[in-house]
Amino acid sequence: MLRFSIRVPLLIMAFAIAGCGETVIDPREKAVIQGVARVKSLIASTATNPMAALSLASAAEQGGTIVTYIAASLPDNADFTCYSEGPRPRPYCVTIRGGAVAGEYVIEGYGQSVDKPVASATAFASTPKRR
Repeated sequence: MLRFSIRVPLLIMAFAIAGCGETVIDPREKAVIQGVARVKSLIASTATNPMAALSLASAAEQGGTIVTYIAASLPDNADFTCYSEGPRPRPYCVTIRGGAVAGEYVIEGYGQSVDKPVASATAFASTPKRR
């Protein structure tokens, strides 16, 4: 009987410890993380895809911003569409701002709290050279 009474609490503790390793991610935060990766990919594609570079340059010539380019590059049925520019982040949104050098962009995705991003990345955009 003594063995049984010791085994049960040990088993309960083992299951509790094993369950602590799982991290449950809020689905909205997961969408934000994927949004950061998507923005990084879209901006980085301007270095290798001439059409992407022309699209970014065209948006800029018409008074648009990097967010204009991102919005134009998203599919019509995109699940996540909260992209903003500037210093003030919004909950469950991806914020894009200029970096330290020309063509550099800092991408930060925020969850419920806007104190610390749940994901961040840096990407470099390229625009075509004029002849």
